Amino acid sequence: MLKTNNNFHVLDKKTLIIFFITVFLFILLFQFRSFQAFLSKYENILIDFRYRVSQINDQTDKIIIVDIDASSINKLSLWPWPRSFWGDAITNINKYGASVIGVDVLFDAKSLDNNEDILFSEALKNYNNVVLASRKYIEKKNHYELELWSNPIPIFANHSHYGFVNFPFDQDGIIRKSYTTLKSNQTQSPVSFDFLITSLYTSEYPNITYPSHVEKSKLFYINFSKSNGFSRIPFFLVLEDRVTNPEIFKDKIVLIGASDPSLNDLYFTPLGLIPGIDIHAHTILTCLEDLHIKELNPIIIYLLLFFLSFLTIYIVLRVNGLISFLSVSSILAIYSLIVMIMFTQTFTIMPWAIFIIIILFSFLGSIIFKLIFEEKEKTYIRNIFSQYVSPEVVNKLIMSPTALRLGGEKKEITIFFSDIRSFTSLSENNPPELIVSQLNEYLDAMTLCIFKWKGTLDKYVGDEIMAIWGAPLDQDNHAKLAVQCAWEQLSILKELQQKWEKEEKPKFDIGMGINTGHVIVGNIGSSMHKDFTVIGDDVNYAARLEAITRDFSDDNHVCRFIISEATYNLVADICTVKPLGEIPVKGKENTYPIYEVTDVTLTEPS
Repeated sequence: MLKTNNNFHVLDKKTLIIFFITVFLFILLFQFRSFQAFLSKYENILIDFRYRVSQINDQTDKIIIVDIDASSINKLSLWPWPRSFWGDAITNINKYGASVIGVDVLFDAKSLDNNEDILFSEALKNYNNVVLASRKYIEKKNHYELELWSNPIPIFANHSHYGFVNFPFDQDGIIRKSYTTLKSNQTQSPVSFDFLITSLYTSEYPNITYPSHVEKSKLFYINFSKSNGFSRIPFFLVLEDRVTNPEIFKDKIVLIGASDPSLNDLYFTPLGLIPGIDIHAHTILTCLEDLHIKELNPIIIYLLLFFLSFLTIYIVLRVNGLISFLSVSSILAIYSLIVMIMFTQTFTIMPWAIFIIIILFSFLGSIIFKLIFEEKEKTYIRNIFSQYVSPEVVNKLIMSPTALRLGGEKKEITIFFSDIRSFTSLSENNPPELIVSQLNEYLDAMTLCIFKWKGTLDKYVGDEIMAIWGAPLDQDNHAKLAVQCAWEQLSILKELQQKWEKEEKPKFDIGMGINTGHVIVGNIGSSMHKDFTVIGDDVNYAARLEAITRDFSDDNHVCRFIISEATYNLVADICTVKPLGEIPVKGKENTYPIYEVTDVTLTEPS
């Protein structure tokens, strides 16, 4: 893993950078109304899905619907019916022992026959358990909005309760919520039809205060999942007192409303197209059995959003390909499962669409940024190491940058030094262009050999070559690779010497030293320029081994290649050596054996 000098993970910086950019872009995107509408649309679709999946098929026994259905319309003639019909129906329902009666029909105008209104009013006067409907309308003018109410006419309102039957529509035209209070200019606080029925049924009359007409309407979700239907009895059977089992009305809430399509009281809900009276029944049941849909605290939602976004980015940056896709898919699946469990078990709505979008947004964003960062990282690695190692090693570093530490680490490696003998006198006695050309030819051949044996070229210092094995990538056989490379370099040098002799160019010899030990490896230098190199006593010891090859050379024998005891212990099975005694190591009291290499078994580098 790439590290800086303060040991802070660069990859963690990337995670934070991408996370904050993602959050910023998402917040920016959220400012557009079109995106908010898109998000709201799909959140509502997923809410509807939860209702359908958690649907309970049992019918409730607390609410009976007296249905103004097609059979009643056909039986009792064309709509609207005489007001006396309503009085007779309410009288019969009370005779059956109903607790509360709600009539989802507007009686906001006098009938043509005043006697009909009187008959209905007399029936209402006999009971205190009837709730009629009212409705709020907004008439919009160029410069103002006019609030209008369709309330029961006074002759009915004086002998009954009444509440508003307005429902809010979401942007897709579907009813999912109900009002607890409704914004109004009226001095008397408006009470919802459903809330009023529930309160009368439980004998807990609502104490609603409405201090200001500017106060907003308050909403709550209707729980459509509890019941898949309600007991229904055609209106004409109640009117004609021909109900087969009147006992089903006893102590029940009775709602009178229309299901016949010709009366235009059908609305879209999460359950599909259903009559308005059924929506009232679901709303009353939600309040009656305290089945209210709960919503998470916004703080918890934001924390979850940030956490899952960060987790997604974190995973994508650390895992490649299919695994990152499967991991993010698992996050989505687990969250979706939690969403469903929370709804079915506790009726808690957790935001779903926004989480899917933020996770996918984080996933795609982190992939894009990852590609950008990785390309910069590849370029950075290629620029640093293309001059040090073979293209094969560069490609390995690019494919596995986590194996690379640029900030510095201590590790065991093998260090190689070589130097041309008497190069100063050679350069003084020959033309500069000849020496430079010959030196370049020599350095090219030696560098290619180092790359062949998977070494890292540390530097050229004039005619001196420094190389290492075991860094930047780990190599278990670094000592063997270094020794085999040095031995092949001697063979290459002989070929070059033969070539130069034919070309009548000056020949030169070299000395080489190899040591194995623990050193500091890293990108070392100033803020303006750094080199990937190694430092430590074992580096100096390797350089000293190269220098003392001259001390073991004479007219009868040329010593070209010396290794330390640490190196010999790792390569004894592939080389033949000649002990040269012991020499001291700078900074240490003890002396250590050194060896001249006289033969090496070469195998293909692996």
